[in-house]
Amino acid sequence: MTLDRAQLAELVPLIRRAADLDPATLVRVRRSGERLALIVRLPFGVLAARTLESPAADALDTTVRAGELLAWLDDDRRDRPDARDAEWRGGTPPDRGWHRIERVPDTELRPLVRTGALTLKQAAEREGVPGAQPRQEVADALLDSVVLSVGDQTHSADITLRTLSALTRLGFLARDSHAAVDVAGRWIRVVGAYGTVYAERPGAGLTLR
Repeated sequence: MTLDRAQLAELVPLIRRAADLDPATLVRVRRSGERLALIVRLPFGVLAARTLESPAADALDTTVRAGELLAWLDDDRRDRPDARDAEWRGGTPPDRGWHRIERVPDTELRPLVRTGALTLKQAAEREGVPGAQPRQEVADALLDSVVLSVGDQTHSADITLRTLSALTRLGFLARDSHAAVDVAGRWIRVVGAYGTVYAERPGAGLTLR
């Protein structure tokens, strides 16, 4: 079971964004059948993923650090990054069993993120640190606030500012597109045109922080 540069090439933008946030961010690479998935544990408490169709190859499930993986992809003379499987904490979203609740246009989602960013900025200014972030507990309270609730006859989901901010910050939400909201057990996912963000329902399992 080995990493393959060619197969990972299309996932470099996500790896680079993760490394920019924190080079030590954990990246889990999973290959099963003809599907290659990259799951990133973001520093702000959600999982982000992209899945590609890839030629059939040996199964693979390994965890590495984003910065080390990016350096290896950028330099073919480097050794493969060390496996960090023991550092991965918590579960991963299921592959099956998802129920689609709603599709929401990006024109509804982007204003929610902009409003949240403005609220964070104003909170920092009230604490006398304009241009910076507010205290961690204040930022966490704002990021964990529910900014979107969707539901149908059988399922519902509360989407936090943290989740939507990750979706837009990683460039997963295309202009003039929709994002789908799905649920499976304790997991919620928001699926954009270029990637997916996952979050666990509060109190429903292991936390991601």
